[in-house]
Amino acid sequence: MSGAQITVLDQRAMGWLLIGLGLTILPHLLHLPLWAGLLIAALGLWRWLAARRNWPLPDTKLKLILTLGLIVVIFVHYGTLVGRESGTALLVIMMGLKLMELRQRRDVLVLMFLAYFILVTHFLYSQTIPLAIYVFTVAWLLLGLHMYLASRELRPLRHNLRGAAELMLLGLPLMLALFVLFPRIEGPIWGLPKDAYAGMTGLSDSMSPGAISQLSQSDAVAFRVEFDGAAPPPEKRYWRGPVFWTTDGRTWTPGPQLNRAGWRMPALESRGAAVSYTVTLEPHNRAWLFALDLPASASEQGRITRDYQLVAPKPVRQRLKYHMLSYTDYNTGALSEIERRLGLLLPRERNPRTVALGQELRREAASDEEVVRRALALFRQQPFTYSLTPPLLGSDDPSDAFLFDTRTGFCEHFAASFTLMMRAAGIPARVVTGYQGGELNPVDDYYIVRQRDAHAWSEVWLAGRGWVRIDPTAAVAPERIERSIDTSAVSAGAVRFNVPQSDLLARAWRRMQLNLDAVNNRWNQWVLGYGPERQAEFLRNLGLDIKDWRQLGGVFVVVMGGLLAGIATWVLLPRQHHRDPVVKTYRRFCRKLARRGLKKADHETAGDFARRVKRQRPELAAQVDRITALYGHLRYAGTGSDTQLRLLKQSVVEFSP
Repeated sequence: MSGAQITVLDQRAMGWLLIGLGLTILPHLLHLPLWAGLLIAALGLWRWLAARRNWPLPDTKLKLILTLGLIVVIFVHYGTLVGRESGTALLVIMMGLKLMELRQRRDVLVLMFLAYFILVTHFLYSQTIPLAIYVFTVAWLLLGLHMYLASRELRPLRHNLRGAAELMLLGLPLMLALFVLFPRIEGPIWGLPKDAYAGMTGLSDSMSPGAISQLSQSDAVAFRVEFDGAAPPPEKRYWRGPVFWTTDGRTWTPGPQLNRAGWRMPALESRGAAVSYTVTLEPHNRAWLFALDLPASASEQGRITRDYQLVAPKPVRQRLKYHMLSYTDYNTGALSEIERRLGLLLPRERNPRTVALGQELRREAASDEEVVRRALALFRQQPFTYSLTPPLLGSDDPSDAFLFDTRTGFCEHFAASFTLMMRAAGIPARVVTGYQGGELNPVDDYYIVRQRDAHAWSEVWLAGRGWVRIDPTAAVAPERIERSIDTSAVSAGAVRFNVPQSDLLARAWRRMQLNLDAVNNRWNQWVLGYGPERQAEFLRNLGLDIKDWRQLGGVFVVVMGGLLAGIATWVLLPRQHHRDPVVKTYRRFCRKLARRGLKKADHETAGDFARRVKRQRPELAAQVDRITALYGHLRYAGTGSDTQLRLLKQSVVEFSP
């Protein structure tokens, strides 16, 4: 096979090959640079014309120059040849260059195996259900094409596609057994390159005006939450994330680490029952996790910091599921000295009008609680506007510009300015970012928290109450707490909020979206999230109480051995050719005669049966001879055509004994 000149790559075969390769790389065109997509298209067109017009293939020198040149171009474009982006681009372009040397059958086989490998790389970008269906469909087409091109007897492609489907169906039990029973370990077997996590969205480790408003224009899912009981009301569904202590007057950052050796988390006094829930967090390439405000106990995947952040030991780069307990009514207790210093820290000579306003509130109020009430009343009574596209704050004093000039902003504007006012009034305060709200999916009874639900609020420390959440945004736009942002109105500038749909078509469309999200959630839980715990749970439901990986390995060997034996028996034992269209058509002919009392004996050949029929029914001689001759030619000569098969089928249909 390796040394023979290719005979199957005529114009038609080349066309099918190019279609198969095109479908293989099609999703990658969304990630590749424009020049790479145009180059692949040009190489495919050239190879098609070369097959059609019998053009000579390039010599070795030209191919070497092109290969080295394109490797250099990829290195210059990506800065490396190692990684998801550059590696994928290199594979795809090398596949295009391989088209220039399709001289022997082994070149076709190498190209096909390269296509299989490239097909798998799509899962480096996404593992969604539509992509999985696409990959399996293209894999079936490639396998049929592989059989079509590798066969020395060129049969119609549809026959090879049927054979490819049979092979994949035979392999399906093995695939399912491998997925269900193969011992699982925590985390990936190998590490992906850093650029594999590019494009993950989420909150930032700092906050500046406009950061969260940009995030809140995204409908992407941040995480999903399933409550063990009744869910808290919307005004208590604050999902705590990064906490910011220090600011230069514009940007807020976490500040110094509060969890040095010797620090102990203060006792959290609860004022109600704990809320139990499970979070399925989408990867965001950051170390923090999200918990309902305030977390009562850390999960196995994270720890709680001194300021009640839930953080993981490393960045979350794969979907993570964890169970949590939280209190929505609480008292955090006493304030440490370092928290007091950080909570009162003001940037030097920045935002003087904001500082002056906070000091004025302090002078006019009799207590810290009254200072907070007066500040919130200011936001309610003054003409402040909640907007995703506020004016730029070009001043070095952005809080001053927001409070006294533009008075238009998003949640980070309100939270930052309120926190500065509280500090100026002598009240320890900090900024907390995370998410607020969430949409109920009634299909599977869980909540979807999207990036558009990103939010920022303040916390102030009040004597006898501890850290208290204050959301100044709610004073200006209380509907933000009840409903999420309507992203369809973002481009218009003003913010609208999602309301229950009254239109029948809109309700049907929303219902379909929720059903699709429920399907995706189950896919995430049972396929992408099928780890050790889920595997053990599934096997227990099947009655298999597996204690360790050795027992699981034994079950795996037994099941795989049984499946392989069954498949081998199916393949090797002689079977009737009930799927052969020629045999199937001839049997129909025999059944018609059997209904007239002329049944074919098992020992009788087609010719003997035809002679017996003609003796008993001479008027059928011409039709019987014609059908028997076509059957013998197609069944035994091995040179039959599709035209002869159609003629046999038509003759049997018209046969009426």
